[in-house]
Amino acid sequence: MLNTEIKIYKLMIKIFLAFALLLVFLSCHEISDNKIVTNIKQESCLECHFDLVGFSDLHNPQAIGCSSCHLGNINSGEKETAHEGIIKIPGNLSNASKTCSTTDCHHSELSRINNSLMSTNSGIVSIDKYIFDEVIHTDIVFHIDSIHSTAAAKHLKNLCFKCHLGYEKGHYGATTEMSRGGGCLACHLNYKKGKQPNINDKYHPAINLNIDNNKCFGCHSRSSRISTNYEGWYETIHENEEIIDSSKYRVLMDGRIFALAEEDVHHKAGLLCIDCHSSIDVMGDGRVHKHQEQAVKIQCIDCHITEEYNKVDKKNIGNIAALDYVLRKYKYPTTKFIATEKDNIALVNTGFEKEEKAFLISKLNQKLFYLNSAKERCQKDKVHQSLDCGMCHTSWVTSCIGCHMEYDNEVKIKGKKERGKWYEEIGEFNKTLPVMGEYFKNGNKTIKPAIPGMIMTLDKSDFKGNKLGHDYTFLRLFAPISAHTTTSEPRSCESCHNNSEALGYGKGKLRFDMRSKIWTFESLYALSSQDKLPLDAWIGFSKSNEDTIKYSAHQGFYPLSLEDRKKILKVGSCLICHPDNKIFRKKMISGEYSILASKCIYLNKI
Repeated sequence: MLNTEIKIYKLMIKIFLAFALLLVFLSCHEISDNKIVTNIKQESCLECHFDLVGFSDLHNPQAIGCSSCHLGNINSGEKETAHEGIIKIPGNLSNASKTCSTTDCHHSELSRINNSLMSTNSGIVSIDKYIFDEVIHTDIVFHIDSIHSTAAAKHLKNLCFKCHLGYEKGHYGATTEMSRGGGCLACHLNYKKGKQPNINDKYHPAINLNIDNNKCFGCHSRSSRISTNYEGWYETIHENEEIIDSSKYRVLMDGRIFALAEEDVHHKAGLLCIDCHSSIDVMGDGRVHKHQEQAVKIQCIDCHITEEYNKVDKKNIGNIAALDYVLRKYKYPTTKFIATEKDNIALVNTGFEKEEKAFLISKLNQKLFYLNSAKERCQKDKVHQSLDCGMCHTSWVTSCIGCHMEYDNEVKIKGKKERGKWYEEIGEFNKTLPVMGEYFKNGNKTIKPAIPGMIMTLDKSDFKGNKLGHDYTFLRLFAPISAHTTTSEPRSCESCHNNSEALGYGKGKLRFDMRSKIWTFESLYALSSQDKLPLDAWIGFSKSNEDTIKYSAHQGFYPLSLEDRKKILKVGSCLICHPDNKIFRKKMISGEYSILASKCIYLNKI
């Protein structure tokens, strides 16, 4: 009898909560004939600001009032008292708990954002501290707001601090290339084209889900430069007067000059950043992560399968995905979605037609794209199973070498009492194919594309607070990269097997002598006085990896082993004699390499 009463009581609670949620939804968000039905009490704000335009439906003050975002005194008709406690720019993380993230609105979103890498910058902080010798490894959680007064902290504040969501948006205006931070407004604030903040024209920007690539560009056109890469631009060290054909160059608002390159195949098709990256990738999943590879869920293989799609039923997609699906009102109904291999996250802008043909919908224009599975080579190739997709399908990467970092303690920071600032002197920017690197995790090895994360000198001698490590340090650290320069056609066999850059030796002449049966390498760059390697190299020619050397700031990431480099060059010597023999190459990638090699007089003598 008691169990029955408990069940009835629980059922009554569920019915009551469901009814209460329904009333809230109907009172604030239900749209009928494009007009919002609302029961809110009229605020005094609207006595003066009744004719404001530009709002999105769900953030119209006729539905949620003005004070939901801006606070203030809604019961006063006097300007001075009505504006007491007003927040002019809501959505900064410093005020989001009082504005966007109240219990009536986006409460769960704020906790996700505060734990996300977009807010903590944990990986950036830990790697910076690693290169400054302030930590012995990067497998540590940090928060950009909790750094103090060390050399690395000062460096981050001088050059990196603005690129996180906690950085305050302090003025009105649309997002530009120079925009940084802004909390919720970093993505969700939208001005109409040509509109600027002007209180006299009664225009108010919209708060909505129209997140175009410009929202990402301000921060992601730096460091690995994935925003510029995606659009087909690589950074140069050119000066304005060197530009002859302006159609082949782009000058950013900060003065940096980029040259035209091949755009990402997804950008060429018209896909936006958010078409691949869900809110889980961007705003976080609620957990604290140390590095980007842990936080980002989407992978190439989620959409471009080699076997079967990972699917999830609509009823099991979770609250975050369900909200996105409902708000965007996709035109193509489906009962199942593609789910990511990592953490089974539903991609609610995907689906399946009756014949199980997978598709993806662009989130802003609702354009339909049918998805292609991986090529037969990826499905059946026994030789390249350890390759990351980006190793073959990255058309180019940016690289920077020969840079110098030093501290000037005579500089006075504007508006602050503190003195001193870190400066970077750029050496050389290049556009090239990625280097092959070995990533070890849980006993498995994956060959991933890499770039020079930093080949530079770090001079800490003038930083008075420097108590750790040496005053003068030379760094040669490569980093794994998802360059966002995807091409549908894979790179050629020669571009790995006969390519000195791909092997980690840097630019130069890699030759195989048929008579001596020996490979030789002549570097384009002179050897560095610090470690006797070519300036752009990751590993020395015919040298083995040594655990005592710092190869990368990323745990478990190394250049190719000497054994693997020898295997790759053996195949390279085959390609010299058989450059266009498709039958021969098919036999090699099908696993018949050892049989062919045993019959080759050249390979047996290498």
